[in-house]
Amino acid sequence: MVRIRALLWLLGIGAIAFIANGSPRLWEIGALREPSSRATTSLETVLLRKKHADILVLLKEQADLSQAKNFSNQHERGRFVYDNLTQTAERSQRELRTYLDAKGVKYRAHYLVNMIAIPQADLGLLRALAQREDVARIELNPQIRNRLFQSERDTPSQTEILWNLKTINADQVWALGITGKGVVVGGADTGIDWQHAALLKRYRGFDGERADHNYNWHDAVDGTPEPIDPDGHGTITLGVVVGDDGERMRTGVAYEAQWMGCRNMEQGGFGTPERYIGCMEFFLAPYPIGGNPLKDGDPSKAPSVINNSWGCPPEEGCSPETLKEAVERVRAAGILFVAAAGNDGPNCRSMDTPPAIYSAAFTVGATNRNDEIARFSSRGPLSFFGEERIGPEVSAPGVGVRGPLPGNRYISASGTSLAAPHVAGVAALIFQAAPHLKGRVEIVEDLLRQTSLDRPGTDCGGDRPDNTYGWGRIDALAAVKAAIDRP
Repeated sequence: MVRIRALLWLLGIGAIAFIANGSPRLWEIGALREPSSRATTSLETVLLRKKHADILVLLKEQADLSQAKNFSNQHERGRFVYDNLTQTAERSQRELRTYLDAKGVKYRAHYLVNMIAIPQADLGLLRALAQREDVARIELNPQIRNRLFQSERDTPSQTEILWNLKTINADQVWALGITGKGVVVGGADTGIDWQHAALLKRYRGFDGERADHNYNWHDAVDGTPEPIDPDGHGTITLGVVVGDDGERMRTGVAYEAQWMGCRNMEQGGFGTPERYIGCMEFFLAPYPIGGNPLKDGDPSKAPSVINNSWGCPPEEGCSPETLKEAVERVRAAGILFVAAAGNDGPNCRSMDTPPAIYSAAFTVGATNRNDEIARFSSRGPLSFFGEERIGPEVSAPGVGVRGPLPGNRYISASGTSLAAPHVAGVAALIFQAAPHLKGRVEIVEDLLRQTSLDRPGTDCGGDRPDNTYGWGRIDALAAVKAAIDRP
């Protein structure tokens, strides 16, 4: 088999350096609040040098979502969270928006994180905003240049069930008639080749004759009205969740689940904090093409699980606090947020980039054909936000995993980006087998942990879970059986 060797950033996520006490030191381009100002000196320095920059203005008022966990299903949780977040944003942003409108400043309002994105702000506007009492902090939202990746295509026809699917016992779950049918999965990445034979029939926006991309697709990069993937990374990662062309190749763990998608990275794999948040916002409450997220969102159309095979390193301007709020609110809405652990192993404490560092994200490390942890797979422990935790949560196949590539092609690839979709796929199998668990994220996360095959990894500490494999390598059959028996 020909195997792709992509650059590490493509199939994982970069590193952030932290000083011994866990506080960030590389966030010079962020704006952690200082006693005398809501914008750091370094942010002002950037604007003095560049004259203009894209910024995020985060407001003080926050919605109270503490009661979300008391709702019994995903629809109720999602509606509660969406209503509270949008009402808080509309109320608290009113005066700031009026001020910006009066000055003729263009902006984009968001609710998942209560913030306003302003493109090409100047130093004068920055200083004026920093003096406002309704503003909590101001951060950069930088545009990053492209980096290209190298790959070798892998096109042979499939003659048997792929090794990675057999390893996690997905085929044994299919034998029970459980294939993900009736479950919707979200994929946030570089985009999706929606007409690929392995993905077309499973696209929620396609009825077999015509396509309707409303509520099913959002492009946070260019605003394209239908799914595209100039890069290929989003296509292969989603293909590991749902891919099946019906003839030549089955690559998906839950090959009869439906998918919806959001593009949060440009070609080359680069995003911005606003794009990452924008896709999470779309998944929490999908809206039509060109719609207003604060007014047109429909939580009943949300996916039950989102695959996130991306990371936001410091050069993309990701403040740990801001994305943390977004991920926590997606989870509060009853959506399972699966994230790749990153490809910065084998050192301990190498799992250090958002969103993998968040307790609200279900992070996944990568294993090989021998059920051993991949050398590149990032490890814990995690020391963030004043606490030390085990990481990753679980592990899954991530070395030489086959999936679709735009243009009806296939490749084999390696990285935690390929491991995470296995877990998203297993979650879809769980939700078909036990639909009463949709929205009950806490229970599903626990099932995935407890039913994983223990693979002790002592290099970075921990018993079970440990900081190498987490709770172990994922087992679809054990997870589904446990879910069926869970009240």
